Amino acid sequence: MRWMVLLPVLLLLPGLQAQTPARSLGELKDFYAANCVKCHGPDGSAHMPDGKKLGGFDFTDAAKAAKETDAEMVKTIRKGILFGVVMPSFKDRLTDDDIQLLVKEVLRKAEKGKVIAP
Repeated sequence: MRWMVLLPVLLLLPGLQAQTPARSLGELKDFYAANCVKCHGPDGSAHMPDGKKLGGFDFTDAAKAAKETDAEMVKTIRKGILFGVVMPSFKDRLTDDDIQLLVKEVLRKAEKGKVIAP
């Protein structure tokens, strides 16, 4: 008898899981400021000491950025680099949609000397 009550509940559980709401562009720029500036710099040019030391990606270099696809950038942000030693993974902090928006609307639009800010 119990299973008759539990079965519908168990079938509904996947649909009831809390969905992480998509972040706004401003929230993603805040995320960048809090988590990425140390290496990639406030403008995305990677001219910070840690960025130079670790070979941080310069988002403002059009030639370099053209060699990296959006999918590759998304994968790097999701997985990190070298088990999180060079760059941490953000898969637990950003959804795939958030990462794609970050790449397309923040990183791809970075301009040298222009701070990425909300």
